[in-house]
Amino acid sequence: MMYKVLILLLTTNLFFMLHATGNISKYINMKYSFLSASMIVILLLLTIVEGIKLWFSGGKKEEHHDCDCNHEHHEHEHEHHHDHGKKKQSTGKKIKKFLAYTVVLIPAVTGVVLPVATLDSQLVDAKGFSFPTLEDGSDQYGTHQVLNPDMSKFMNQADFEDLVRKESKAYIPKNNITLTDEDYLVGLEVLYNFAGAYAGKTLTMKGFTYNGPGEQSNQLFLLRFGIIHCVADSGAFGLMIQFPNNIHIPNDQWYQVTGTLDTVYYPQMKTKIPVLKVTSYKTIPKPNDPYVYRNSLN
Repeated sequence: MMYKVLILLLTTNLFFMLHATGNISKYINMKYSFLSASMIVILLLLTIVEGIKLWFSGGKKEEHHDCDCNHEHHEHEHEHHHDHGKKKQSTGKKIKKFLAYTVVLIPAVTGVVLPVATLDSQLVDAKGFSFPTLEDGSDQYGTHQVLNPDMSKFMNQADFEDLVRKESKAYIPKNNITLTDEDYLVGLEVLYNFAGAYAGKTLTMKGFTYNGPGEQSNQLFLLRFGIIHCVADSGAFGLMIQFPNNIHIPNDQWYQVTGTLDTVYYPQMKTKIPVLKVTSYKTIPKPNDPYVYRNSLN
């Protein structure tokens, strides 16, 4: 009973601290934050209920060992071996229960004690820089996405096409486009699905640098980690950027760039992808919230 109260208390504290520090945004899209906030209330109520049960159960323990020793002496000798076996089984169950509770307690404690790491280019390298949706589509259920925030994985094809067509109306008529934190994923998805309609337009965006495989010496990628629903479907989304001259910029440097949109064949992905031909750029500080989110479906 005590372990249940402790687990509930620490789990409630974990969710509370994630909200209090703002770190909850590194795990879920904030449009779903009301769900985790509701979980805090539910866990708190369960903690109180279990605490009350524990309090009252403490006063109900009674000792029943006062007895006639002569009367029970023979019975104790008769049952001694049987009780010894039961004690072994009881000890084994206690150990299993202790291990089970410990496994649950570890994330509840480490989630508060350990710092929350921000995703960066190292994760891109670890997962592999590939674009299966532009290659052969063989991994249509893979959750790791690169460059294009592809919503077709979360809805049927007809609804997806209708969604992108509606979203494109806010971008294609413009000659100068700026991708903000709020519409970063939507704008990129329209760009990847209507690349030809963007050709020659001016685009401004910001992100962290990533030197991908198979690039030319004047190319690199500008990316943002985006969350569509939660961190499980997060991806590194952005564009290849191309400079007039050869350049070397290390990974994870934050830049704002402006340039002209075009397409280029990228051998690593065996397809043409959008490219931003840079006309101006500058370094910027890392944003307080480096992630972007899918804020709408219309």
